[in-house]
Amino acid sequence: MLESSIRFLNSLRRMPVALGLVLTLSTQAPVATAASFPCAQAQSRVEKLICSSPALSALDDALGRYYAGARVALQHAQTCLAADQRAWLRTVRDACTGAACLNTAYLNRLAVLHGVQPGVTALRQLELPAKPPLVWIVAPASDEVAAPRNQATRAWVAQGSIVDDLAAGDGFVLQQRDGRKIVIMSAMLHESPTAEALVSLARMPGASFEIRGRVYLADKQADAFAAGQCAFVYRISP
Repeated sequence: MLESSIRFLNSLRRMPVALGLVLTLSTQAPVATAASFPCAQAQSRVEKLICSSPALSALDDALGRYYAGARVALQHAQTCLAADQRAWLRTVRDACTGAACLNTAYLNRLAVLHGVQPGVTALRQLELPAKPPLVWIVAPASDEVAAPRNQATRAWVAQGSIVDDLAAGDGFVLQQRDGRKIVIMSAMLHESPTAEALVSLARMPGASFEIRGRVYLADKQADAFAAGQCAFVYRISP
């Protein structure tokens, strides 16, 4: 599964087909069965708004399928993915007050999850906005002594190229344009399947990435992502 997912990531290209096509098709399906949640049980203002709109209901259904596909591709980090999805629902989707905001929120979320879709679930009838796609999640290391969960951390975002520095003893690092290196996965905490995924990402010619994770407060130089926390890898070019 990992090898086929990586091959898909390497060859991934957006397919530009008019958004109107999917919206037109969505009107042919009953609204109550189109959303990813039972419309008969809709409680919140946002859920009711989604169920009242065939277009939004179709997008919600598409996101439900994309989330399921991401869970398969990232099964090693399902807890991280679930927490990220809940945060998106709470801070992005449920903050919307109208249909236009919801439409944008759903399209942007689909664009982010497009990068981890196996071919069978990837949408081909919907043009998605240009957003850095999620390509991997580095889950907390299994060794909770070497990768503590209870130490204070702060959010950290960095961009650069992924480099396999195992031979030098550093593990996998994110090398920034100024040459500074931030450890993504140390050699001591080398684990599959993330190690295999990082090897594949490091081999992408000219590719650059953004990693959103956390660093321990004690790490004043921020030279390593906290190994006890989730780190999300997004491809920003090419």
